[in-house]
Amino acid sequence: MTELSKSEKEIYDLRREKVEKLKRTESFPTYYKNTSFISDIHANHQSLDNGEQTDISVAVRGRVLSIRSFGKLTFIDVKDSTGKIQLLASKDDLDEKLEEHIELMDVGDIVGTSGSIMKTKKGELSLKISNLIVLSKSLRTLPEKWHGLKDKETRFRQRYLDLIVNDDAKKTIDTRFKVLKLIREFMVSDGFIEVETPTLQPKAGGAIAKPFVTHHNAMSIDMFLRIAPELYLKRLVVGGFEKVFEIARVFRNEGLSTRHNPEFTMLELYEAYADWDDIMELAENLIEFLAVELTGSSTVSYDGKEIDLSTPWRRASMIDLIREQTGNEVSLETPINELRQLCSQHDIEIHSAYGPGKLILELYEKTVEPNIWNPCFVTEYPKEVSPLSRDHRSKPGFTERFEGIVAGREILNGFSELVDSEEQMERFEDQVEKSKSGDEEAMGIDIDYVRALEFGLPPTGGIGIGIDRLVMMLADVQTIRSVFEDRCLPLHSSASSDISIILSWGAAKTTTSTLSPNAVKGFLKLCVASLVTFFIPSPRPSTSPIL
Repeated sequence: MTELSKSEKEIYDLRREKVEKLKRTESFPTYYKNTSFISDIHANHQSLDNGEQTDISVAVRGRVLSIRSFGKLTFIDVKDSTGKIQLLASKDDLDEKLEEHIELMDVGDIVGTSGSIMKTKKGELSLKISNLIVLSKSLRTLPEKWHGLKDKETRFRQRYLDLIVNDDAKKTIDTRFKVLKLIREFMVSDGFIEVETPTLQPKAGGAIAKPFVTHHNAMSIDMFLRIAPELYLKRLVVGGFEKVFEIARVFRNEGLSTRHNPEFTMLELYEAYADWDDIMELAENLIEFLAVELTGSSTVSYDGKEIDLSTPWRRASMIDLIREQTGNEVSLETPINELRQLCSQHDIEIHSAYGPGKLILELYEKTVEPNIWNPCFVTEYPKEVSPLSRDHRSKPGFTERFEGIVAGREILNGFSELVDSEEQMERFEDQVEKSKSGDEEAMGIDIDYVRALEFGLPPTGGIGIGIDRLVMMLADVQTIRSVFEDRCLPLHSSASSDISIILSWGAAKTTTSTLSPNAVKGFLKLCVASLVTFFIPSPRPSTSPIL
């Protein structure tokens, strides 16, 4: 038994007694076959007149949401995966066995029941039950309908409860399923094939991010949870697959917020003989297709405002957008001290190792990106921050890289791929130098990937699209954790509970051993992460978006 409060323990014990009584009946079978889903009953019998009873008998199964007794009548609301229906039990019609089952039943129990379809005098479609059996007992009470839904502990630490009592949460997961299904349909119809690449990788590559490190016992080597499938997908293009995609779970050992989660899902695709213009067109067509298929329109509502996802999307360079938003003319030739001063004016923390390209990126991400509302392809990223992108064909120091920004956040990143093996090696070596200077997100050298390029990668365009942020927008939810079926981490659900857990952990550790400096450092980071996640609201776009 998990930890219970005094009142919860009393309820638990009472329901446990009911379990023992139910064991002496026909309850808890290994299966229960329904004849109808609840949504089908509603779809096929709404035309009944008020007070009309039929001899149509159906069997349904689901979870009990409420029990109400009025004299000889008992009303029971039951919910399956498709909808909710009212059960009606009249004492005049109950045999001893059925009456006992109803008496031993509680809110939260999973039941199977059969009865005839009817409509009450008040017009509610119902089942007048002739049989009911408890399939599984709920030993705990469900959260109260209105207050429980608002509790972060209930919603994010115990996701299964949120899905039971919150129809909107279930709709969000349904939207996620539909998005993934539609993406696959779109990609296959365009000639792409779906593949799977390694999740455990000997080198962390394919994106600039801090990886999770694990250890392979059999090989006695450290390995990394992938931060992106990019380098393995491009190996397949080298091997002759001209259009490939993967819907991949990726892992980045970074911060927690309403917009970031260390484990997330992305669509990554590569097309041989294509460039960034081709990939931008594919991306905007895909997202408009998803919006139309899911909502019937290319304009969707998000956070109380409309987003027009119709094609074509605006295209604008990073440099031009900085000038539009701040009035500052910047370039790679701008003196480094001047760029640092601009960053300081906008309260941007910078590292001494940052070159002009990185400083320009930081300036853009702080002053421009949060203010972009309608979709825009931000183009021409500095070469310094784009180690896998092809050089811009006419602008030295820049690359043919773009990001798709919607509602103040990046939802996709793509570029014309770098195919020159020697230049790729130089870029990797530059990343190693950045790592030595303290950049924890810098890439290492993937020798095998360079070797693959030496055999020849055709001109290629590629893109990574964040599925979770895409679902947030299409489902109109503002917290990234809301779009996951469940969470992998035990923390970052509510400050009070997280901090209590952390403090308990720390106390336990200190009673048994002396904490190492690294352990203390990790402990403090967890505390800060919990406080930041709970108390600091997510950034919102400016009241005067530039796009």
